[in-house]
Amino acid sequence: MESIAPMSLPDKLFWYLRCRASIDPRAVHGLSCKLGCLCSTLFCNSLLHAYSLLSSSVRADARKLLDEIPQPNVTTWWTVISCYARAGDLRHAVSLLRELLQGSIGGCEGDNFLLPHASNLGNVIAGCARAKDLKVGLQMHCTAIKLGVENDTFVAGTLIDMYGKCGKVDESLRIFNQLSDGDAVTWTSIVTCLANSGELRLWETALGIFKDMICKGIWPVNMTFVTLVKILDEPRRLCQAKQVHGCMVKLGIKIDDLLGSALIAMYGRCGGLDEAVRLSDRVNMDVVSWTSLLVAYMQNGCNLDAVNVFRKMIEKKVAVDSFMIASVIGACSAMEELEAGEEIHCYALRHDFSSDVSLCNALITLYGRCNQITKAEIVFQLMRDKDIISWTALLTCYGQNGCGGPAILFFREMLQDGITPPIYCISGAIRACSLIASLSTGEQIHCRTVKTGIDDDLSVENSLITMYAKCGHIELALRFFDSMTNRNVVSWNALITGFSQHGYERAALELFGQMQKEGIQPDDYTFSGVLVSCSRLGLVEQGCQYFRVMSAEYGLKPKSEHYACMVDLFGRAGKLYEAMEFINIMPFEPDQLIWEALLASCKIHGNIELVKFVAKKIMQMRPEDPSPYITLSTMYASMSMWDRKASVQAIMKDGGMQKEPGRSWIEGQDLPEDTIYTLRVGGA
Repeated sequence: MESIAPMSLPDKLFWYLRCRASIDPRAVHGLSCKLGCLCSTLFCNSLLHAYSLLSSSVRADARKLLDEIPQPNVTTWWTVISCYARAGDLRHAVSLLRELLQGSIGGCEGDNFLLPHASNLGNVIAGCARAKDLKVGLQMHCTAIKLGVENDTFVAGTLIDMYGKCGKVDESLRIFNQLSDGDAVTWTSIVTCLANSGELRLWETALGIFKDMICKGIWPVNMTFVTLVKILDEPRRLCQAKQVHGCMVKLGIKIDDLLGSALIAMYGRCGGLDEAVRLSDRVNMDVVSWTSLLVAYMQNGCNLDAVNVFRKMIEKKVAVDSFMIASVIGACSAMEELEAGEEIHCYALRHDFSSDVSLCNALITLYGRCNQITKAEIVFQLMRDKDIISWTALLTCYGQNGCGGPAILFFREMLQDGITPPIYCISGAIRACSLIASLSTGEQIHCRTVKTGIDDDLSVENSLITMYAKCGHIELALRFFDSMTNRNVVSWNALITGFSQHGYERAALELFGQMQKEGIQPDDYTFSGVLVSCSRLGLVEQGCQYFRVMSAEYGLKPKSEHYACMVDLFGRAGKLYEAMEFINIMPFEPDQLIWEALLASCKIHGNIELVKFVAKKIMQMRPEDPSPYITLSTMYASMSMWDRKASVQAIMKDGGMQKEPGRSWIEGQDLPEDTIYTLRVGGA
């Protein structure tokens, strides 16, 4: 029986290095130096390869090893080139490759040395893709053509990837179409390239290529599906999403952590929340999968369930990141759940996430929506690093809470700090001018939009219409509206509301008729302006007809403000009991807004019994609100019922309630920066 020769020490180290992928090559390098094993070129090449798989921080060790190899061969130099390419050092990689092609490197003479190493050229092209270096990538493409390896599947796949990442998707498609035969990796590369392009037409092309891939019997791999599901991002694609998922099941694709989280995210975007939840029960849930499930709940309006997912993660001691916390704070913002948001804020502070910019931006938005302006300001001031979203979030916070003056001052602070505000910030600043009716400041910002060339942006134009209308210049608002080349429903709503607020109710109704003729779909705000106009004109029948049309023709479900407009419509016309009947048939319990609309009408028409009934309803809802007491007191005084008036005033005094003085806005003409001041002109 023939005996097997014992392995030499370099061979043992070689096989140990190949079999133990987790071992640090620097340890093996040091040991081999001590044992004198660097005389084996095969072993040194294997050690170089191990170095190439590590980070660029060990590149100096790899270079040192290269200098120690007594007889480097072609494989040695290709390994070094690949190492440089992986580390993003394309200058050294290309320099060595050029020397190799010219045959000026020892041990690499001959014409056939490149033929077995097309994959190594692919590694250099992959480095160009990672660095998004189109210039070097083009050089490598030319090299591949000269060497006759451009149709090699690996080289072609890396070229497709390189051109895609450099924004040359058409070139990627051309290379793919020239391939006579491709493998799963090549097909996956082109699908990935098209999916990452962000263009709808290319997404459709990607789906078509995927179908061709199946028809030709080339079975996709996990990464093919991970990329493909990115395309399926809206509810109308839910059927396609299910088909792709079914294809995975039929092909026996194992759903790993990456693919599982991608599928959950896909169903969330497509509105298939039930499928996403069922899938989460069957896959191994890591932090990415949990985040995908949380975002899926948020995308489908189930914000409370999203918060519960976060709580479940905490209970299961899943490691959360700043993106997860920012997402769940966003869910709290959507629900205006201040208490839950504050709890999560405390959690972020305890776990040292408070310095994350995106998380702080989410907190500013949360506190802004929950009317906690001071807390939003504190978060902003404590931020070490602020981005443009941070400034926009606080500006929006001021606008949402009716703080027009602080919003304008904050906008000026942005400009003084040299920050170029985005269009959304400028629109917010114009809306702030609307809140305080500051025409001069609004005109200044309008001039700025003209200078910066964004005056034709639709959101800016809509904000300007609202600003000019609220500042009393309805003719300027109309002129601006007529000059617009593109209008949306917000543009029409702004002018309809402006007409209604300035006593041009018939013009508002005519504008609504013109809007219908042009085929513009009205929304909730449109009908609010229309119903207010009908109320002020006393057009009860026409108002009722508009209210019916709202749901019957346009499928809009009336909200509380629309019911309040209808109650005001009946009340102004003196039909107080019809207003009460309308309230009784409402599909939900009337809120304070509706009762206040009826209370105002009862006061106008002097119906003391109904005033007492409605005032009692408001008192039950908001005992601290002085308005119903004041209305009752005024009614009793008008009827010379002084004892009852005194009784109501005594209740107000005992409860610590008082009428808030009236205020007027004036602009200080001789003061710097058009400072806005308020004067108290009324008393209790």
